[in-house]
Amino acid sequence: MDWLGPVLSASALVLVALIEARATRERKRAKGQNAMVDGVQALLRDRIIQAHNHYAEKGHIPVYGMENVLAMYKAYHELGGNGTVTKLEDGLREVPSDKKA
Repeated sequence: MDWLGPVLSASALVLVALIEARATRERKRAKGQNAMVDGVQALLRDRIIQAHNHYAEKGHIPVYGMENVLAMYKAYHELGGNGTVTKLEDGLREVPSDKKA
């Protein structure tokens, strides 16, 4: 039975190493996921700003343009977007939907 102590110790060390390796992989995965969310959020923010500038300059926004901005804004907001883009999205709601308005 003198072998039981070293075997249990070795088993515990292996178990701890496996748990630590899994935790490290999970941290890397989470970091990558956060980077992906941040990147998509930045792209959406950029596109909403571009759309705002484009349609505000034109003085009107077609229905499909507004639908696209609203879809982007919804995704942006669900990813944790801030109030600056909300102001731009609200501003686009004030832009007429055709040239005659």
